[in-house]
Amino acid sequence: MKKYLYLAALICLGFSVTSCKDTDEPTLITKTATFEDASFNALIDNPQYNGKLLYGDNAKDYAWKDEATSLSGALTLAWGGLYGFAEGGSAISNYIDADLQNHATYEYQLAVPQSNGSNNFVVVFCDATIKFADEKSHIIQSMDISPTTYLLGVMKNGDAWGTASLANGGYLTLVMTADTGKKLYLDLARNGVLQETWKTIDLSSLGAVNSLTFTMNGSDTGDYGLNTPAYFAFDNVVVVP
Repeated sequence: MKKYLYLAALICLGFSVTSCKDTDEPTLITKTATFEDASFNALIDNPQYNGKLLYGDNAKDYAWKDEATSLSGALTLAWGGLYGFAEGGSAISNYIDADLQNHATYEYQLAVPQSNGSNNFVVVFCDATIKFADEKSHIIQSMDISPTTYLLGVMKNGDAWGTASLANGGYLTLVMTADTGKKLYLDLARNGVLQETWKTIDLSSLGAVNSLTFTMNGSDTGDYGLNTPAYFAFDNVVVVP
């Protein structure tokens, strides 16, 4: 009884009685690259293919950077930049196009079939690298990933170069390789199952990275490598500063 009276007295005097064991988890502070401000809007090319931003003389200077996270990207200029985005890289886009039958071509290379609720996103073609411009390593907690209209249309229907075999048992895998050498694999097609919408992917297993390189491998290959168009889109990159 004396114990309870003592506790009551402490409370009346303004003291709080708390448990010595803190069960609350610490709040993880993150920043998200959403690609939504005016600086990104200015980097959306029109037309999608052979536009003045991603092709021609301006292509060598095409680059983007998210100020909140320091995440940045550009064109690969794999052959010196003469062919612009056709040489690979990452480009800002806002094109939504669900016509997989008629618009699954390189002329609609910046489009995705469905919106994820935001305006802008990034389209990646071929081997491309994104990195943190502050030259530091950060944990990428997650990002949203989607096939493009071009990629999904060919996986479903085929075209002059790629077959529709991916919808009938073939595979297509996106490989994400950190500068540390760690890799993460995402199947865009496997055993007849295609990723057709946006999906949030956990990248935290890669640990702290300064750069991330995207490549694709698949079952439909020929003399010149992958026949399936190596395009995908990402958005909402959640970064631990």
